Amino acid sequence: MAERNWTTEQRQCIEARSGTLLVSAAAGSGKTSVLVERIIGRITDPEHPVDVDRMLVVTFTRPAAAEMKQRLSTALSERIAADPDDFRLQRQQMLLPGASISTIHGFCSALLRENFHLLDLSPQFRVAEEAETALLREEALRETLEERYTEGNADFTALADLLSRGKDDSAFADTVLRLYTFIQSHPFPNQWLEEKAAMYDSGSDPADTVWGRLIREHMADTLQYAKQLLQTARQLAGNSDALREKYLNTITANLQRMEQAQLDIQSKGWDAIGEALALCRPEALPRVYKCPDPAVKDRIQGLCKKAADAVGKLPDLLCFGADQCRDDIAFTGRYAAELFATVRLFTQKFDAKKKQRRMVDFNDLEHGALRLLLEPAETGGWQRTALAAELSERFEEILVDEYQDTNAAQDALFSAVSRDEQNLFFVGDVKQSIYGFRQAMPELFIRRRDAYPPYDGKEPRASIALYNNFRSRPQVTDAVNFVFRQLMTREACGIDYDKREELVPSASYAETAGCETELLIVSGSAGADDDSADKREARAIAERILDMHRHLEITDHGEKRPARFSDFCILMRSLSTHAAAFVDELKRCGVPAWTSSSGGFFQTPEVSSVIALLRFIDNPLQEIPLAASLFSPAFGFTPDDLARIRMLDRRAPLFTVVRRAAMARGSRRPDGFPADLQERCAAFLRKIDRFRTLSAVLPADKLLHRLYEECGLLAVAGAQKHGAQRVANLRLLQDYARGFEQNGFRGLTAFVRYLTRLEQQQVDLSPAATVSEHADVVRVMTIHRSKGLEFPVVFVARLSGRFNTDSTKNALLIHPELGVGMERRDMKTLRKWNTLPRQGVALAIRRSERAEELRVLYVAMTRAKEKLCLSMYRDDDLGKSLSSLAATLGTAEALSAHAVHEASSLGTWILSAALRHPSGAMLRSLAGAEDLPLLPAEYPWDIRIARAPESVEAEEEQQTSAPPDPVLLEQLRQRTAYVYPYLSLAAVPTKLAASELSEQGVSREFVAAQRPAFFHTKQNADAEDADGGPALLPLTPSERGTALHTFMQFARYREAAENPAAEIERLVSLRFLTPQQGDCIPLPKLRRFFAGPLYRRMQASPCVLREQHFTIPYPASALLRQEVSGEENLVIQGIADCVFEEDGRLVIVDYKTDRVKTPEELVERYREQLNIYAYALRQTLEKPVAECLLYSFALGREIPVDFSE
Repeated sequence: MAERNWTTEQRQCIEARSGTLLVSAAAGSGKTSVLVERIIGRITDPEHPVDVDRMLVVTFTRPAAAEMKQRLSTALSERIAADPDDFRLQRQQMLLPGASISTIHGFCSALLRENFHLLDLSPQFRVAEEAETALLREEALRETLEERYTEGNADFTALADLLSRGKDDSAFADTVLRLYTFIQSHPFPNQWLEEKAAMYDSGSDPADTVWGRLIREHMADTLQYAKQLLQTARQLAGNSDALREKYLNTITANLQRMEQAQLDIQSKGWDAIGEALALCRPEALPRVYKCPDPAVKDRIQGLCKKAADAVGKLPDLLCFGADQCRDDIAFTGRYAAELFATVRLFTQKFDAKKKQRRMVDFNDLEHGALRLLLEPAETGGWQRTALAAELSERFEEILVDEYQDTNAAQDALFSAVSRDEQNLFFVGDVKQSIYGFRQAMPELFIRRRDAYPPYDGKEPRASIALYNNFRSRPQVTDAVNFVFRQLMTREACGIDYDKREELVPSASYAETAGCETELLIVSGSAGADDDSADKREARAIAERILDMHRHLEITDHGEKRPARFSDFCILMRSLSTHAAAFVDELKRCGVPAWTSSSGGFFQTPEVSSVIALLRFIDNPLQEIPLAASLFSPAFGFTPDDLARIRMLDRRAPLFTVVRRAAMARGSRRPDGFPADLQERCAAFLRKIDRFRTLSAVLPADKLLHRLYEECGLLAVAGAQKHGAQRVANLRLLQDYARGFEQNGFRGLTAFVRYLTRLEQQQVDLSPAATVSEHADVVRVMTIHRSKGLEFPVVFVARLSGRFNTDSTKNALLIHPELGVGMERRDMKTLRKWNTLPRQGVALAIRRSERAEELRVLYVAMTRAKEKLCLSMYRDDDLGKSLSSLAATLGTAEALSAHAVHEASSLGTWILSAALRHPSGAMLRSLAGAEDLPLLPAEYPWDIRIARAPESVEAEEEQQTSAPPDPVLLEQLRQRTAYVYPYLSLAAVPTKLAASELSEQGVSREFVAAQRPAFFHTKQNADAEDADGGPALLPLTPSERGTALHTFMQFARYREAAENPAAEIERLVSLRFLTPQQGDCIPLPKLRRFFAGPLYRRMQASPCVLREQHFTIPYPASALLRQEVSGEENLVIQGIADCVFEEDGRLVIVDYKTDRVKTPEELVERYREQLNIYAYALRQTLEKPVAECLLYSFALGREIPVDFSE
């Protein structure tokens, strides 16, 4: 086993033994390898070895946990191979499968199953699927709101009106769910509600509240940003003889006003701050009509305008005067109390419903574990339980991967199970924390990193930074460092991108041409209606991919090879409506591409079509599902067809009209109504009637299977564009139906209702994945999905896409530190206005979202191994946009936090950085800012500004003719002339039931998983029996025959011969027969059988066999009465009603309840079946057959049947 060369910092992570360690591991730094090696090191420590099951290892995903176990197993196997006599290593290999290596939810689930009795939790609890949980949430929420409305609380009603939109309260209901989901990330949700409710009781000056302090801080940052702009303008004016006299005094006076405003903001009250902002409005520059240097003049004016615009927005942050703001705070507190009470009630109802169903969700796992590990302390706060102390002794060390993505509840769990936080090992990278929508809290990582000193082997808590990058070429790491040195600052996102964070290229790559980082700016204006910006950018990217595919060499395990399409990945912030257009355009340009969206399953045409068909089968009076079913590929009706059908009757339900159309035959068909349309309507209804019957007895997944088979839906989907994806989606729908049935639900109606509720709750499912890991295609995926992956060439596309700001548009906003803020409304005029708490919360949310967008960009850029390409489409005046950006760039290396936060897209940040890159001369020229200070960069960028290529179909490969190879041609002729020797058997089934061989073979149409009760017991809803209940409908002839066969199978013949009525009662009491079946058995026919000669022969027999099963091979040629190649057999299965022995030979009896007039009818109908019985039983019982008899209960006699010897 080769020794790996670890860096100094990596070796410190592996060998540190005392205290808690926080490892800040940059992208590509080998953190997983370090984590594995640390665990191996703890196991093999010569002084204090630790068993692998005495460590708790927490990963972010289940695949990551499985990979961790696999890596550990491989590492242990290598060491055991090197030292086979090391029994300790062998013991660790045996302990590994039971080691606590899992996700946080896996650990919590195991903890709850061990201690369910302490939480009043069912030992058979299960973790519910998200779709199931969503439906239960909806039910609990509906009950919660109904209860609160009935209370008649005026404040609650006013709150619901305030937070609702339109004619319903769905927006208010969404707000309740948002707050409930939000507080689940906190270890003690009720405590969070209590703490935030107390924030609104303060009567202090608004400037001193948490919201006021944040707004003041933002004002100070904005004024500092404006001052930087004016200082640059003053420097330019001072260097211009023509502009110095006109501009310098005005700019200087404006600067002095802003400096005074900064001082007032820090020291004065709310109303005084408003007055200071009014006084600091910048004075307009005087007009200059003739200037020898218009470019400098324009730049100065642009800088002053940006400063004035930034300062001009500040008064809006004040909302109103101090008195009004105090009133707004009190208002918010009163209504927040009602909202918090509603959330508490919802939590109680939701928990009760989950408990009733013995299910938990992921939040329950975390909070259940916290209740086991923490309890209220007498002095306030929380303390560890005895169980927590016990667990802390069980685990020598707790190792947490991806710590930057944890929340406060999870962090509390780690602390509770540790030994006073002295045995924790955290690994993560706060720059890659991109799961804010899952309530991840990167500030937890930042707080620990700021508190822990650098590792020196002495401190009980320390931090180590892994900055060596073993993934990427230096061209990639240099580009990442160049961009984020300018963008990532503590003011902008909580951390400074300094030497501690910069990537150090440490991967070994040979020199290769063409690996420069590219910035591709696709320009153009609106073209054809269907030629969207996405398509234009996709064509430009396709052009670059095809060029690289031909010329770029990729390093693979140290060896160079030509680039493959699978080496390329296109990353986007969001796929939603963009991925499909990108993939289609790439394919049109000759680039094989694939994407997998994370939602939209129900909206795919093939799935929505099948769901409409299911809804129609469930309820044929639904007209929209009916129309969708008619138009679906399964039936192929056209709009003209539907119009002709509807013209038969414009008012009746559509289903009634379709039935009328199906019956319009001959003289009953209206003039002009096509005969073929009548036949298609009839065929359509035959299928629907059949499926409606099947839906009563089949589970939803089996019904879908029949729909797919009989309507050819899979074949039709496969023949369409993206056929493989469509087929996979249809199969996935069947899988979802199967899972639904396994959760205890049954039937089509329940499944349709389940789908409807999912759609109403906007709970979508992920479409199927159809591409294997090794497929040679360009992958298009979200940046979030790419986390943890790497690709040789990465395109970060759609950088011009604007940031989503919807989160700050809601009437009520939520923040972990600032609580909730909401709008106010005048109920008389319906005028709405903002409040101080909402203004502060909106500002905080915007800052945190911009910080996360920065981290998203970092993740995207660090996925590239050999080449990074940054792409954006611009249809605006690029020069003007660049000039505006250049005005925000000062002399400092890093952009101001205000400039970072005010950016509208990822592309804005990239262009801001590129303007100061040594390779950005073309951008600076367009911006008119050639004198912009440059920043050092080790490697050049390839910056391209190009128009989008024209839309063209992929060029077909030119085919060249060549003379055929005569040898190969002869081989092909021989192979195509081959005739399959068993062609006659191709359409022959391999297995048959003997009962299918009768003249009118029994077709078992309803092969259901469970025979419904109404197949045995029929009720007439319109009639009543003697007891006043619904009367039973009479059984059909076949059902009466089944009842008689059941009696003959289970009856005791001696007792039945003496008293058949008593024997029927016995079988009913034992539930072999239902009461209705027992009543329909004809006693006279039974008495006639038991009084007849056949029963006396059975009575005298030494051996009577009932329901004798057999499975035998049977010659196909004899059975099918046709010439069959070879000695082929069919498998025949059957059950003989009765076989008895007489004089050493077998007598076969088959009971029949058919209504016939002559014995010959039965003989003709069942001769083949009895012939098979004779053949089968002669072989299986190894005795000759003397007779084959049919006993007809209708005729009251036995009938001999000739058979083949």
